[in-house]
Amino acid sequence: MTTYNVSIPDNKDSFFREFLELIGAKYEKKQDTFELSDEQKKILDNQDDFSLSDYEDNDSFVAELKKEYGV
Repeated sequence: MTTYNVSIPDNKDSFFREFLELIGAKYEKKQDTFELSDEQKKILDNQDDFSLSDYEDNDSFVAELKKEYGV
């Protein structure tokens, strides 16, 4: 058996699940979520050049952190 890790756009999710069922694949749906703890938020808010309110959307926040730290 071969295993793949894929990301599917939300608007294609039902099609992809139907395809997986059609070919008899076993799958597990995982939703990528990212949540800062209150302590982490306080640490970030205390930095002079960083404002947590600039990052209201978690996805853009994570993308910005990855870009800044080369992850």
